[in-house]
Amino acid sequence: MTIEGLPVVTGMGMLSSLGGDAAANWDNLCAGQRGFRPVTLFDTAKFRSPLGGEVEGEYPRTGKERMAAFGRQALIEALQSAGLSADELDMNKTAIVVGTSLGHLFENEEGAVPLDEFMPIMLKAAGLQVPYFTLSTACSSGSDSVAIGMDLIAFMQYDVVLCGGIDVLDKYKMSGHSSLQTQSPTACTPFSIHTDGTTLGEGAAFLVLESGSHAQRRGARPLARAAGRSSTTDTQSVTAPDETGGGAIRAIRQALAQSDYEPDQVAYVNAHGSGTPTNDAMEAVVYDALFKNEFIPVSSTKAAVGHTLGATGTLEAVVTVQALLHHEAPPTAGLDEVAAAWSGANTVKGEAAAIRSGGPTLSVTYGFGGANTCLVFDAFRPQEEESV
Repeated sequence: MTIEGLPVVTGMGMLSSLGGDAAANWDNLCAGQRGFRPVTLFDTAKFRSPLGGEVEGEYPRTGKERMAAFGRQALIEALQSAGLSADELDMNKTAIVVGTSLGHLFENEEGAVPLDEFMPIMLKAAGLQVPYFTLSTACSSGSDSVAIGMDLIAFMQYDVVLCGGIDVLDKYKMSGHSSLQTQSPTACTPFSIHTDGTTLGEGAAFLVLESGSHAQRRGARPLARAAGRSSTTDTQSVTAPDETGGGAIRAIRQALAQSDYEPDQVAYVNAHGSGTPTNDAMEAVVYDALFKNEFIPVSSTKAAVGHTLGATGTLEAVVTVQALLHHEAPPTAGLDEVAAAWSGANTVKGEAAAIRSGGPTLSVTYGFGGANTCLVFDAFRPQEEESV
């Protein structure tokens, strides 16, 4: 497929407990740092752990205002990274798609509110007037926002789609994971013999997707190609993945086939890596089925920033593009002794590791309700401009 028919990534922005922009997050990830600290937003005394990936700074502390502030910061960074201003966006050819889990809904004890209640506040603060769409597919929400953005460009002839994920910590989400015993009593450490659950986090991230022809017309240099996407659904359990990894394997194979790649050509896999024993076991099965023979590097971002729920897929998409650009994979923070199920895998630990050039990088997310999504990114090659 020519670049004209394939979406490209031209800008990125990211905010998490590790840093206030994409560059700071990347540097701290590669240094093996963790953004976990005792949560100050609410009382955690009754939960399995007081730790979370809380974003520090002068932000509103609750509700839709915190969602809007996080989103605004990541969105503005992404637009600036892409060299785009609000005035350049054609309302008829631009859209914004944002994924979240349950956002700030649980904080509204007086009654139900719209999931996208924060969106008008965010857009006004960012100086944007464009059509928007908010979705919730549990932990795959952020990934699905990118997948939908790719579809809007490929099939609906949009020029620009701003794809984001935003989520915030609150006592209700943490209480839920504590009750389910999916919250780690220590700290989220996927692939480890000490794996005992996830650590929740918060944050926001945006990718600017453009049609190749639009990027070329305005002289933008793409960071990467958004080469493929696929989503599948398990029906085994509301909260647990299919232990056989069938849905996950199918999503990855379909996304790679759409991108004209085979599993053995992959340069890096950013795993879902939530740190729960059931997720670890399922992902080990998936890795062995697809990537073990070629010893493909794999790591988890959640060990550093926490599980940011609906934002996690977009945060990890940003990291996956950064891995492509820097030709290295960030380590899984805190990982020391690898679990037996992962003993044959190329789990990146301790420090960032070089990855092969020329292959695609993958971001995979697996959400409650059986939502599986795989995104594929590969390098933009200047000669592709000639085919536009």
